Amino acid sequence: MVLKIIKRELTLEKACRSNGLRQSEIEGWMDELIKSGTRGLKTPSRDSQDEQTREINEMKAKIGELVLELDARKKLQALIDLEENDC
Repeated sequence: MVLKIIKRELTLEKACRSNGLRQSEIEGWMDELIKSGTRGLKTPSRDSQDEQTREINEMKAKIGELVLELDARKKLQALIDLEENDC
């Protein structure tokens, strides 16, 4: 509905009447949509990019730790299986 009003496919007055809404409610939604759209179009700040890079690096490090742990467990299990078969 808000997009239709912005694109002038629907009047604010008609939207209010047909949906039982106050003009101020719809205007608030329109303002929020425009603010959100503006934020979405902005280039991420350097701090935001640095934070994302830091988080990605932490996740990669954690994945590396988990892979090493999994490999160690697999090797340990293989040794256990080998011992059980020898007995």
